[in-house]
Amino acid sequence: MVLVDCAGGGELGLVRDALAGPLATPVIFLERAELTSLPIALDLSAGLLQLGDGLVRPAVTWVRHGSACAIAAHAQPAGSVRLLAAAGWSGFFERLAGLAAAALPGNAPAGPDQLLDAERLGIRAPRTVLSTDVAAAAQLVGSSRVIAKTPDFRLFEPDHRQWPASLPTVLDAGASVAGVAESPVFVQEYLPYERELRVYFLNGAVCAFEVDKAEPASMWTDPDSVRVSLVSCPQPAAEAVRSLSARWGLRFGAFDLLVTETGEPVFLEVNPDGDWLWYERKAGWHGISFMAAVMVRELFVRHTS
Repeated sequence: MVLVDCAGGGELGLVRDALAGPLATPVIFLERAELTSLPIALDLSAGLLQLGDGLVRPAVTWVRHGSACAIAAHAQPAGSVRLLAAAGWSGFFERLAGLAAAALPGNAPAGPDQLLDAERLGIRAPRTVLSTDVAAAAQLVGSSRVIAKTPDFRLFEPDHRQWPASLPTVLDAGASVAGVAESPVFVQEYLPYERELRVYFLNGAVCAFEVDKAEPASMWTDPDSVRVSLVSCPQPAAEAVRSLSARWGLRFGAFDLLVTETGEPVFLEVNPDGDWLWYERKAGWHGISFMAAVMVRELFVRHTS
């Protein structure tokens, strides 16, 4: 088992602890700082990974935040990894995953394509326009209220002081919005809903948290006000998550969904590198970490027995 954490956060560290401890599974864990301090080689012909003096054949790999942009953005100190080096590491991890019998998380498409795929499967998704002109995009959306947001700003902006300009904002369609954005943003119809869910897909299993917050940006502007609780995942939401995961070949994903007053799920996005420790802490329940460890343990046993 090879776990690679390119961004920190602690999730894979807990998975490693469970694998190496109660689940008694051979595991190698590479953290961000080790990537430039430990001699690493990948023998593509033999399918072997060399770490220092050790040589292993990866059976299962899980690389979190392995894209070039994410590696560069999460480098410490900020700016210490050039984009060329980050691209080299990203390619290395893609090849490492290709050598393993099972690789996580899987390949989810980019944000707009996620929404289109959901619609093709009959799963409701908000009408979306990508634009540098929020006011004009709101007119195209044709909804009385819209939400404007910058996708993946936390991944690709290392300076937290820059986050406020990218936070999701709810606007009336006729509101005056000055200027043109420096890059295209999502402008989506704002849909009324009864519940907001964060649903984790773990190789077939689903686990759901209900999220109660005053504003879309409250998780960053006022995290103490956000309430998270472990809930039973509504059947329509679980079916939507499993259908989308099957379409994309995901073994792991963090899904954000709304549930309307009629019980219909509305798909917002899936993050194949989605964090879960924050939700566990807020809910006071820490089962996702162990479920993730059991998931990769089962994959390891399946492919090495």
